Amino acid sequence: MITMTQAEQIRQHLIDTQAGIELLMLEVPLQPVLQPSGSHPVEALPRIVIRQMLSLTVSRKLIERAEKRAEQMGCRLAQLPYDVLLECGMSRSKASTIGAIDAYYQSHPQKMDDWINLSTAELLKATTAIKGVGPWSASILAMFHFAHEDLFPLQDSSLRKAIALMKERDIIVIPERAQPYRSYLACYLWEFLDQKRL
Repeated sequence: MITMTQAEQIRQHLIDTQAGIELLMLEVPLQPVLQPSGSHPVEALPRIVIRQMLSLTVSRKLIERAEKRAEQMGCRLAQLPYDVLLECGMSRSKASTIGAIDAYYQSHPQKMDDWINLSTAELLKATTAIKGVGPWSASILAMFHFAHEDLFPLQDSSLRKAIALMKERDIIVIPERAQPYRSYLACYLWEFLDQKRL
C-alpha cells in the first residue's frame, strides 16, 4: 500500500474538489505544507505591508533599505520614524501603517503576542483593527506566518486573475469546496501564474 504525504493528500483533496484542475495541478511542483514562520508579527506584518501592490524586486529593495536603517538606528523596522520610512522609499500610507503596527504593539504587546493562538477569523479581525492593515495583509500574515490552512484571500488581484483565466478554460474554481485547505488552493493558483500555466 502506498501512503501519500500530507502535501500529496492536500493536492488530491484540491483535485477532488475543483473539477477540471487535475492536469494543471500535476504540471506544477507540489506545494509544501504551510509552516509557522517563527517571526513575531511586529516583524512580519510591516514587511507584508511593504510588499502589498509592489513587485518582488521593488519590495525587496525597500525592505533592504528599511532593515539597513533599522540596524543603523538599533531598532526594529516597525520602529523607524515616519520620515525615515519615507526616505527609504515607502509611500505615506505604508509609512503610516507601519507606524500604526508599532503603536499597536507598544500599547498591546500581550495581545499581539497571543495572535499565534487565535483562530483564523479572530486573527483577521485583530489584525485589521490596526489602522491601515487590510484583509489582504491580514490573510497573508495568517497563511505564511501562522500557517492557517483554510483561507482564501479573494482581495488578491492575482487570485482573481487566475480564477478568470481558469474560467476561460471552462474550469470553475470554487474556493469554498477546497475547505479545509483553501490556503493551498490560493498557493497553487499563484503557482499557475508564476509558472505561466494559465
